[in-house]
Amino acid sequence: MICVSYDIYLVDPVTSQTLELDTAHDLRGGTYAVGGTRDCWLNITYNYAHYYYEATDGDPRFAHDEVPAYYPDGTTGPVETEYGIRGLYGKTGAESIPMLTDMIRRIEEKYKENGEWIETVRHRREYRDSDTGQKLTFVDILRRPATDYFINEYDEMISEGPNDDYWEDTAANAISPLYKLLAMAMLRPDGVWSGD
Repeated sequence: MICVSYDIYLVDPVTSQTLELDTAHDLRGGTYAVGGTRDCWLNITYNYAHYYYEATDGDPRFAHDEVPAYYPDGTTGPVETEYGIRGLYGKTGAESIPMLTDMIRRIEEKYKENGEWIETVRHRREYRDSDTGQKLTFVDILRRPATDYFINEYDEMISEGPNDDYWEDTAANAISPLYKLLAMAMLRPDGVWSGD
């Protein structure tokens, strides 16, 4: 299965139905409902996953899967525990409040210095037309044979602070949905997290 985002819900512990809030909210993630929604649901891009893995690594509260290591020769190695945001699944809203708070704190501790977001290196890849050098979109690439474009790779320094591009993986962008999940958990501490 290819995972491109997390769909995270607070559900009723008995019926497993998505819980609703008293009023509509406009907590946006990878998708959103025009005019808001009452559902305790948020879609979060998988682009932020590495922040969540870092912030939860080794914390037993976030352990969620045990998987064997797979090697190129077809053999498997020892079973390893996976950590991450999926560690919320099965926890109540009340149980998740300190977990989400810790994730936010850990990300900020790593990517802020003296209260300011640091800069880190990002490896970038862009696709350009072979004849004109013009930058191409993903849709352009799908419509062309590989001989009609080239890949330009470079490194760029970026701020880990907020970015208007939701899809940009910065620490601040990764924290934003955690605050939204935290708000839902506070409003519906009786719910149980489910997802994917």
